[in-house]
Amino acid sequence: MRKLVTITALAVSAFGMVPAYAQDDRPNILLVLFDDVGFSGFGAYGADARTARIDELAERGIILSRYYTSPFCGPTRAMLMTGMDNHQVGMGTLVETVTKDMRSAPGYSMRWAPDQETIGTILSDAGYQTYVSGKWGIGEIGANLPSKFGFQRSFVMDATGGGNYDAKPYLPGSHSVEWFEDGEPTTLPDDYYSSKTLVDKMIEYVDQGDPDRPFFGYLSLQAAHMPIQAPREYVDRYDGVFEAGWDEMREQRLRRLIDRGLVPPTTTLAEVPEIHRAWDDLSAEEKAVSAREMQVNAGMMEAADYHIGRLLDHLEATGQLENTIVMVLSDNGAESGQTSLDGIAGVGLSIVQWMEGFDTSFENLGQRKSVTAVGPEWASVLSAPFDLYKFYGSEGGLRVPMVVAGPGIPASGVEHAPVHVADLVPTILDVADVSYDPAQFYGRSVLPMLSGQTDITYTDDESFAFEVSGNAALYRGKWKITRNTPPLGDAQWRLYDLSVDPGETIDLSGENPALFEDMLAEYRSYAEDVGVYEVGPGEYAIEVLATNLTSKVIHKYWPHMVGFLLVIAAAGVFGLKFGRQWLRGRSA
Repeated sequence: MRKLVTITALAVSAFGMVPAYAQDDRPNILLVLFDDVGFSGFGAYGADARTARIDELAERGIILSRYYTSPFCGPTRAMLMTGMDNHQVGMGTLVETVTKDMRSAPGYSMRWAPDQETIGTILSDAGYQTYVSGKWGIGEIGANLPSKFGFQRSFVMDATGGGNYDAKPYLPGSHSVEWFEDGEPTTLPDDYYSSKTLVDKMIEYVDQGDPDRPFFGYLSLQAAHMPIQAPREYVDRYDGVFEAGWDEMREQRLRRLIDRGLVPPTTTLAEVPEIHRAWDDLSAEEKAVSAREMQVNAGMMEAADYHIGRLLDHLEATGQLENTIVMVLSDNGAESGQTSLDGIAGVGLSIVQWMEGFDTSFENLGQRKSVTAVGPEWASVLSAPFDLYKFYGSEGGLRVPMVVAGPGIPASGVEHAPVHVADLVPTILDVADVSYDPAQFYGRSVLPMLSGQTDITYTDDESFAFEVSGNAALYRGKWKITRNTPPLGDAQWRLYDLSVDPGETIDLSGENPALFEDMLAEYRSYAEDVGVYEVGPGEYAIEVLATNLTSKVIHKYWPHMVGFLLVIAAAGVFGLKFGRQWLRGRSA
């Protein structure tokens, strides 16, 4: 069969023709990507959010305990689409965190070459119908749209995030969120809610396709990127669920994950950063707000799960689900961003939110015109039992949930073999029976593991690595070296044994100096091969992001600032003049 497909693909390439596949019985492939969902964000992974449809897939398929991504969304998505390391395809970091010096390095162009192969181009050439609906967010806005890289139908938001009820930006200083359909700018429907509309669009594309040809559907949800938003009925279902607070609930997640066999019984929780507040130190009002924010997160996850279920039900009703491989995963660890701050920064942020028309009242949390996030303390629960979260090279940033089910995937429960996000392109090509040169990808096919032929993906002496804006890790068997940058890291390398300590609590570099140095040398080789730009102080992602946002805020709001200062000055002049007149009147 594979030889036949290869010959057909060559014929298509040679004659520039669309192949006629009569009753092509290759499986459909549905890739569902969540945004900023930490390791314990699905019900099957111990979440409090109810994700019944994802849990059903987990029961009839495989649940991975060691699936790894970049800690940044754009680089992850670039690897997910190309099977390459993110630097090899010009996405060394986010477009929001790339510096001028980085831009001079090939791995940070933020643009794909016109001939860049993606899973879309390869599958299209092989006769698949290719669709994408949802967040794209790879490099410069509009530069790498899916319509240019093999996707036959596309409805995408080309940004890191945006509103779930409208196209409103969430970052201060931004002007708009860009949406495109089939490469052309488009607008959102009046009844837009992200998970609902994105699933509706995927159903529309599938229904308009050729039923005799397989499809690859990439459903890229906004759930649960900030601003987190969900219909009130979903949010209210979690009344009281999070009143125990983040300290107790992080411990609960650890116990659930051990009970489910997703982490070893020896797992312990890392100390949380000093910036984390103790739940017991919060006032009653602060606890109510924080618990409600987490309710919004859970409600958004349940709403997304419901709409995924609508898509699965539609495929079943049209006779396509039985021949569909479904993969559900996240792009990086949980988001720790905040939408409220203390002190003068908080005053400034509140003014910007007021000027942008956000309603930040308690009653409106998670609703239209809201701008809500869970903050770092709840993010440590969502990424439990691991250390830290999105933006860091710790397990909390890199290790996320992934569930796979469908034809040829046995119900084998938890699988502990490591999987790199770049492995998914060659894996999908194997599922689709498309020939390729394994050497062309950074990743490798893990279909033999998924299909139950083996429980090994990488041998104990094989490795893979990640790097983004200085946050880095290299994995070799049970070992990991990692480096986390400021503000929550110190940019120092450490060594951990993940087989007993996935919480990364005990640095073993001093006890294993030879191994530590050997893995460091292997990382340096990787960095040179893929073109990593070694960042220095002042170039760490959080710092660059803060600088860029401040610049955008000043650029956008400087007329308002000038106007405000003129009003203050005018009031001062008027007050001074009035005061003098009043004093002269008193003297007379």
